[in-house]
Amino acid sequence: MAAALKPGFSDPSAESARCFRVLLNAMSRPGLVQPITAGLPSAGGLNPASVMIALTLCDHESPVWLDASAGDEAADYIRFHCGAPITADTSAAAFGFFAACPDRHVLNSFAIGSPDYPDASATLVIQVEDLSNGPDGVMLTGPGIETVHRLAATGLPDGFWTWLNTSDRSFPLGIDIILAGPNCLTALPRTVRVEEAA
Repeated sequence: MAAALKPGFSDPSAESARCFRVLLNAMSRPGLVQPITAGLPSAGGLNPASVMIALTLCDHESPVWLDASAGDEAADYIRFHCGAPITADTSAAAFGFFAACPDRHVLNSFAIGSPDYPDASATLVIQVEDLSNGPDGVMLTGPGIETVHRLAATGLPDGFWTWLNTSDRSFPLGIDIILAGPNCLTALPRTVRVEEAA
């Protein structure tokens, strides 16, 4: 029931604008960890960062796919607060939310857009245990990165970074990824490239 759902933004106009700026900064500065302070709850298997992303970006025109670990509570929350439809078809999803580590075969099933409509691609939100910028992380290069950004993400499956480099992401086609820690996030747009530490 909607009455039992956890709250969304207390001031939707102001808070969504502030959170959008956080996400815009994350996309324009790939791999830099952005703290979040929206004070939002978890919803089912979705942590507060994922909830913030959903409230900020998802609407009635953006079908949302949720992995099984997100649960029915997350689906009800997104339907109610965002007005977004929930789809079981990864190829039709504008957004995919992974509460648990994703399988590369599932990742490859999301839309990457087309030459005529590169914006008809998916954005994937993948939860991780922790995010930090430091000397032990992978090296990220590409637009928005002056030299190199180093990113450590705890909780990603083996082979994730290899998949990211080898997936079908020929710009302007490809998917954009947001990694969501418990109280922070970072973006990996389709233009970023990764070099793992030796």
